[in-house]
Amino acid sequence: MILKTGEDGRVGNELIIGDRLRQARRKQNISINELQKQTKIQKRYLEAIERGAFDVLPGEYYVRSFIREYAAAVGEDGDYLVAVFDGKDSFEKEPPKRSELEKVSGSRKAQHEETVRRRKTLTEYTPIVLLGLVALTIITIVGYMTWQDRHATPIIGNQSQPAVTVDPSLVSNTETSTHVSSEKQSSESELEKKLSIKREESTQSDAIFTISGAKNPLELTFVGKKDRCWIGVLVNNDYVFQQTLTQDEEATMTLPEGVTEAMVTLGESANVEVKADGEVVDFNDSKFAMLQKNLHFTISYQE
Repeated sequence: MILKTGEDGRVGNELIIGDRLRQARRKQNISINELQKQTKIQKRYLEAIERGAFDVLPGEYYVRSFIREYAAAVGEDGDYLVAVFDGKDSFEKEPPKRSELEKVSGSRKAQHEETVRRRKTLTEYTPIVLLGLVALTIITIVGYMTWQDRHATPIIGNQSQPAVTVDPSLVSNTETSTHVSSEKQSSESELEKKLSIKREESTQSDAIFTISGAKNPLELTFVGKKDRCWIGVLVNNDYVFQQTLTQDEEATMTLPEGVTEAMVTLGESANVEVKADGEVVDFNDSKFAMLQKNLHFTISYQE
């Protein structure tokens, strides 16, 4: 549990960590909205970190994770800041600074003016080039028609039209091919796998599922039921989606293509319904209370 402001000496470090990250963000000229897109951390949590109000965050696990992700985005040492937060290190001995990113030569204004100048030059010459091509095409067509008129041989009398004979075997083969193609498409449709969601194991805090026959990529949908519920989706231990849902609110996200393992963390599992490709994921186990729960997915896709 995170300590409230004033309860511990850690509070001073929280304020320093938040201020340090805020200054680093400003130095990198990154807005809060841009940082939210980069880290996938909600804006209100980023602002709480900068204020040193770590008690606003869901828990100490998320505090450490968010500090590392924030620090990585602005060029700070996340592991060092987490060590300070845990009391294992201090700000008395600063870690070596990371090398700053090479600055892009020239101001944005100068680069924009150069781009506009190049586009303007291209725009000025485009009509001339097009007119030249149209004129060349017309001259070529007129010349070709004149040449044909001079070398054409007049046709005398009516020429009889050649008789057309249809080979019955070709007609039969065409009908057979169409029939075989229709049967093949029907067979492929019948062999198409249906989505299957099977719960393999369930405990108080975790539920393990096998999802087979899924479309690639897999789409997850979350629907708020009773009260607020925080949701996080992790792939390879990194968050790819985070959101807090209220009653009747719905959110949809798509896993990265080809992902075979993913985990969904639910803050209050009784307050949310989860669907995979439109099918309900039944994680409710009557043997356990509906509290915080992690849903582990092993996914296989349609061939």
